[in-house]
Amino acid sequence: MSSSSSTSIASALALLALAAAPPVARAQGSTRAEMEAAAANVRAAAQEADTIDEAAAFMESYAADLRAGNRAAIADRYDRSGAWRQGNGDNVLEPWDRIRDIYAGARWERPASFEWRDLHYEPAGPDAVVVAGAFLWGRAEGQPPYLFSYTALLVHRDGRLRIRLEHESMRPVLAEPAH
Repeated sequence: MSSSSSTSIASALALLALAAAPPVARAQGSTRAEMEAAAANVRAAAQEADTIDEAAAFMESYAADLRAGNRAAIADRYDRSGAWRQGNGDNVLEPWDRIRDIYAGARWERPASFEWRDLHYEPAGPDAVVVAGAFLWGRAEGQPPYLFSYTALLVHRDGRLRIRLEHESMRPVLAEPAH
């Protein structure tokens, strides 16, 4: 992008910010510093929106990897410095090598189906987003899926989002009533 395009975009953002300012601020006139601060706020809001869009795409492709059983791609989503894995009373900082081994091992099986439910995204700074919601983990045919609550902290590392913290808690399966 040329510097004149960047300047034009920054000017447009500053004008938008000024237009959104309370009438008192506009009536009294705004200083250059106030306009620059308002433009910075607009840029920050745009960056948060981009991060949320990136997180939504990350979660969508994460679900596809889980459904496909793409073990390497799933492990690749985690922060190389490790990830906090929480849920059902656990609270462990797992090294990335251990996470990779879990997904590569015989004990991990892909779900029969997988579906995110009601995911919500909350910016947690310029390079992080919290994801909160639930998921259904499909089991063998004829068995109801497990329902989990889910929270994750996604952080930018190496130019992409990675999982730094993941909390999963399964709703207890209720016994079927006797007939």
